[in-house]
Amino acid sequence: MKTISSIILTLLSLLFLACSIEETQPPQVTSQDTPDQILENSTIVLTIGGIKSTVIKANYLIKYEKKDITLARVIQADFFDKEGKHTSVLTADSGFIHEQRQDMEVLGNVLVVTDDGLKLETSSLRWDPKINKIVTDAFVKITKKNDIITGYGLETDSELKNIKVKKNVKGQLEELTTEQEK
Repeated sequence: MKTISSIILTLLSLLFLACSIEETQPPQVTSQDTPDQILENSTIVLTIGGIKSTVIKANYLIKYEKKDITLARVIQADFFDKEGKHTSVLTADSGFIHEQRQDMEVLGNVLVVTDDGLKLETSSLRWDPKINKIVTDAFVKITKKNDIITGYGLETDSELKNIKVKKNVKGQLEELTTEQEK
């Protein structure tokens, strides 16, 4: 009986040892998955027709040239109109920038403040140059002085002048001008 117990114990020990010695392979990294550049405290300038449209500053950038994608953390973007005049500032926790396509998606604590005082808050925004619009399906809060509009989904121009909130729109308006009252 002692012999059978010894054999079973030895076999179990060998089996346990064989499992723990099993070779692990390192993850395979392809050239497409390796970033071309990793940059700290950097700036990207996007232009349209030679005119500066966006200046993006980020604390940390990871660039993948072949995929045309730049991952960014802690973003501040300044936007300019067709004449090159500053229009607004965006801040966000992170984002994806496609320099060749000239588009950008930002995520986390997104805040856009226009030069004339309008404030847009949301969790994500996307600039779509094909339709020349800023879009999101997330919850949005738009504030100007004491006026507040909230809802889900948004489509607007780059200067935040023509804003369309898509659903569940609620608002509190106090600052009506005489022109708006007519």
